[in-house]
Amino acid sequence: MPDIVLDRYHSGAWHIAPDGGDASAAPEEKYLGHLADLTEVLGEHLGEVTIGAIDAAWEADALDGADLLVLTLPTADEPPLRARDLELLRGHLTAGRGLLVLGGSAVDTVPCELSGLVPGLVLDPGFVSVRRQPPAGHLLTYSVSAEALPGHPVTEGVEELYLHRARSLTLTGSAVTGIAARDGRLLAAAGEVGAGRIVVVGGGELFALPFLGRADNARFLLNTLSWLLTGQYAPAGSELAKTVTHERCFTVRSFPPEEDLAQVEGPHVVDARPYRSLLERIGGGLLPDPYRDQAAFLVEAELRFDEMPRVIREAVTTFRHRSNDYEGLLVRGLPVDAELPATPADPGRRVDKPTWLSELWLAGFASALGFPLAYLQEKHGLLFQNVAPTPHNAANLSSESSAILLDFHTETAFHPHMPDFLMLHCLRSDHDGIARTILASVRMALPHLSLADRCELFLPQFRTGVDFSFGSANGVQGNGPTLPVLYGNPYDPYMTFDLDLMVGETPHAQQALEALRSAVNKVRRWVRLSPGDLLIVNNRRAVHARSEFPARFDGRDRWLQRVCLVSDPVPSAADRRGSGRVVETAFAV
Repeated sequence: MPDIVLDRYHSGAWHIAPDGGDASAAPEEKYLGHLADLTEVLGEHLGEVTIGAIDAAWEADALDGADLLVLTLPTADEPPLRARDLELLRGHLTAGRGLLVLGGSAVDTVPCELSGLVPGLVLDPGFVSVRRQPPAGHLLTYSVSAEALPGHPVTEGVEELYLHRARSLTLTGSAVTGIAARDGRLLAAAGEVGAGRIVVVGGGELFALPFLGRADNARFLLNTLSWLLTGQYAPAGSELAKTVTHERCFTVRSFPPEEDLAQVEGPHVVDARPYRSLLERIGGGLLPDPYRDQAAFLVEAELRFDEMPRVIREAVTTFRHRSNDYEGLLVRGLPVDAELPATPADPGRRVDKPTWLSELWLAGFASALGFPLAYLQEKHGLLFQNVAPTPHNAANLSSESSAILLDFHTETAFHPHMPDFLMLHCLRSDHDGIARTILASVRMALPHLSLADRCELFLPQFRTGVDFSFGSANGVQGNGPTLPVLYGNPYDPYMTFDLDLMVGETPHAQQALEALRSAVNKVRRWVRLSPGDLLIVNNRRAVHARSEFPARFDGRDRWLQRVCLVSDPVPSAADRRGSGRVVETAFAV
């Protein structure tokens, strides 16, 4: 029964947020916290494999029973490898056991001379970088592809590796040989030391969940573990690797099964109803006209938001900084305008109301989240957009629809100045009270995707469509820009996705899109908005949808007001006239 032991004392690189852990933590962190899930796959080749861990300072017998020790080199603020620890490692190898050493990917990883274990082997302090071709952002990136060097069991069937961040190895002795390189710089080495076997890799993130599906990383990992345990590569490595990358989904966290977010306790809901008297005072008195004197109105709204109860302001600020698992914040029970006119028959036009409470709440909350803006093609450039059903758009892919499901989408996914947040404030519910606003967060969807699909979704190979309201023919797919679906921090990514209007440019890309379609539907959560409810959606972390509902077009139909906002107004400044709020980007469709 081979035993793999993870050293979790010298490095926190193994951490995975457990069930019931900090809800604000990223759902996946660090390198090999999922390795235990791979034992089932390994067992098909090696027989039963068990996983253990060392969580305390090493005692004399710390490595006893470890057929294979996996060691991630510590960072500057983690316990260093002492002389006694190195002596135990040498004894481990002398006893004929396996050792996998992973160079830390953190910037402050302590440079480590491994010559105490392997004569002539040193982990270089700097990252290996390559020049990135314009116009792709930074000139340098730590992400590199590496060529697998033939002639060693670990590289059998392996051609290319993908390392998110890695340090190179300097090798002057002959105890180990290079097994992967980039531009003449070694990134991995393997060999026999005494009676034992050792593999050293310049960065451990190639074995992490976001990257294990890239290139031949999974085959390389399986070969490495097999060789360190048995002295042979995995003879069925290709099939095992395919099982890992295409069939395995590593579930790290669980979420309450309740779909109605209003019924789930947590920081995603804040109840404003206990503060009604205070909120009515904040909303009372004269206000500038939000349509004729918008600048003065926005200033006044921001000042009045500062008078809000601390519990509400704290919830909004926390959501802006840390978000939550559902990527939505529901504020329940804000005071509503006492005299509400008929639901607008033309949502693209402003509506005169005796009071401006709904606009006040939208502008005030927007001031705590970022910079509210409008789009020229959307509702004629209104900042406070009316969302209501119309007969001529009842079955179109439009916010004015009612007879069809408006399926999952990122708001204006095609736009270069896509909003970071979207706010929906309910003035009037639908007649039957059945309309659902639906959310699906990327954090919840990721565990339902195979590693291969996740890697495809990070590549810029998806074309989204331009929305109907921006001039596109209804239902036209892929007439917008090419972009990745997942981007940003690989461990906790952002997402841009439009289920109806996005297509993959390759068969594998389209397959990944279909997998994401399935994943977001598995994790869908919803709310039924009542008058006075305000829903804030993190537009870069969640997709949203709306169920179909019967509309009567009698002036009493469902009526929401919507505001889009960005965290940073600078990127859109060139597309806004003067200091205005209306983005005038033109689209050729």
